[in-house]
Amino acid sequence: MNDIVQILEQIKTRPEERSATALLDMIRALRPGKKEEAGAALLRVKALITLLRGHPPFAEALRSYLDCVFASRLQRNLFANLGILGNEGIARALAHRLGAKILPPAYDDTYLGDLFGALTHEIGDTAWIAEIPEETIAELLGVIQLGAGARVPARIRMGVELLEALRILSFRLAAIGVEPDFLRYDSRAARRESPFVAQTEEVQNFVTEALRALDDADTPWPDTRHLDVLLEQCDAQLKRIRQRAHQGGASIALTYEGLRASQIIARMRQITELASPDTSQLQQTRKIRFFRDLMHFEAEKSSLTALLTQATDLVALQITEHASRTGEHYVTSNRTEYFAMFRAAAGAGLIVAVMALLKIFIAKAHLPPLWQAVAFSLNYGLGFIVVHLFHFTIATKQPAMTAATIAASLGEDKGKAPSLAKLENLVVDVIRSQFIAIVGNVVFAFLACLAIGASWIWLFGAPQIDAAKAHLLLHEIDPLASLALPHAAIAGVCLYLSGLISGYYDNKCVYARIPQRIRQLRWLARAFGEARRERIATYIENNLGALAGNFLFGCMLGSIGTVGFMLGWPLDIRHVTFSAANDAYALIALNFKLPWQAIALCGVGVLAIACVNLLVSFSLALYTALKSRQIRFAHTRPLFGRILRRLLRHPGDFVLPPRAERSAPPDTTA
Repeated sequence: MNDIVQILEQIKTRPEERSATALLDMIRALRPGKKEEAGAALLRVKALITLLRGHPPFAEALRSYLDCVFASRLQRNLFANLGILGNEGIARALAHRLGAKILPPAYDDTYLGDLFGALTHEIGDTAWIAEIPEETIAELLGVIQLGAGARVPARIRMGVELLEALRILSFRLAAIGVEPDFLRYDSRAARRESPFVAQTEEVQNFVTEALRALDDADTPWPDTRHLDVLLEQCDAQLKRIRQRAHQGGASIALTYEGLRASQIIARMRQITELASPDTSQLQQTRKIRFFRDLMHFEAEKSSLTALLTQATDLVALQITEHASRTGEHYVTSNRTEYFAMFRAAAGAGLIVAVMALLKIFIAKAHLPPLWQAVAFSLNYGLGFIVVHLFHFTIATKQPAMTAATIAASLGEDKGKAPSLAKLENLVVDVIRSQFIAIVGNVVFAFLACLAIGASWIWLFGAPQIDAAKAHLLLHEIDPLASLALPHAAIAGVCLYLSGLISGYYDNKCVYARIPQRIRQLRWLARAFGEARRERIATYIENNLGALAGNFLFGCMLGSIGTVGFMLGWPLDIRHVTFSAANDAYALIALNFKLPWQAIALCGVGVLAIACVNLLVSFSLALYTALKSRQIRFAHTRPLFGRILRRLLRHPGDFVLPPRAERSAPPDTTA
């Protein structure tokens, strides 16, 4: 405490000093060291309270000093900017923060925001501030009597600055509300006065009356009910825009501006409460929480990680919204859908058998690396498009979609405990659908490859591949002697990315109104007729995302091995259906003349590759979908317990749908 006493002595000699040096020194003295135990800062703050109580001149000098430091600086920018997205957009914000890392912005002593940044930098890790209870901070402020009384100049100055910040935020909100993208999704606002615009006049009236009330103690504080109604209308309009954007697509800019508008509305509500000359304990608590929030925002203001997280959340939200709708088609809940899924998966297995055969012939051509990558990519990409055109199903494409469906189900219950019974049924349906799709893909790809291989030997007298190539194919799916599982994880990442690509192009198709624009192509109608033009537009509307995702997924699978070769890295992919196909071609080429242990190990390898493919893609997709919706699911253990009990009681539900829909037990958790 000796350092704090010296600082207080210094303040006592010059209580009207506006320099923040003494304040920074005091924070440095209160801040715990890296090796100190938790609670050290709280002990110092309590000791400071005791010291100030025992020496009233110190308390009075500290109050005068803090009043001068805060009142002598412009505060409105701090209240109107910190914690609210800027109008510069994600790209410019990223460039600005990168520049600030290299060359920090100049400190301007005129603004409280710059001082606040210096204070937060001096505080360092804000965790120790968060550990100090609000009651202790309120007790310290009570001893100092900082801003005590409604007519204290420092309190009046803060009230004025809060009101000016409210005025700034009001104009910014109005500007967002008349953006073309906003008006596109709310035609009523284009035909009549928007609440985003109407609130500016109400804010002007409120600020004028509030300034008069701060200047004259006899003037009552203005009523905020009309302003509250207008802000509620702004919130309702934002909600309508979001709902329509989910159906009609949205740009990142629209999502960004919507989030920014929500932040501005929340801050305006906060300021109308804080600007009041109310001196109650509740008002003091509000101000403490407000400044704590500002401290947290200041700590993240220059964080590249925070900005990138925010940007990826905006992108992922738009993508996963459309992926979740696609995922609904990959979940079966009855036997009709279940066997339809099996037939679709079986058809895809037959096409994969042909694709695997074509890849073997492409590899035999010994093309230059670049052209080989192009050939492999076209083989995969066009093959997956054929799978989609025939309405078949690749099992490993499911997790990226079904994960988004689960997240969307959780999002419906955001703000309250989710229905565990509903989630249990959904997860069981997803597992069962995934199981039958894998069975259809792998079994029919394996059998088709055996048939093709045997027919080839019967027709040409020799297998498609020699013994060396056959052993190489078997080695590549060996889970113990090769990099099969890491390569399967890479394939899982590609599957996850293909889901994002599909969602992106689905959103792009709707937002850019591509089908409507196709319907306006007169040359297309002249060439094919209006009926065919309409069918083309409808097909693009329903399938653009799937076509793009499938083709680019094939390009990823076909080019990663070549990229690894060119970089000298052990990069490659292992996809379960292709692995099963290669296994079959290798076994038929060797006439099954292998130890049964080797054949069994290949089967285990295919199963392991399937598990890694699905686990990686599902985990990444579910994480992205939950994060984009800002869902923190805290019911993992109860849900896992329910699913485990379901497995023990009704294991058949995970393999075959029950003839009658089985009701999950009701939720017993609060």
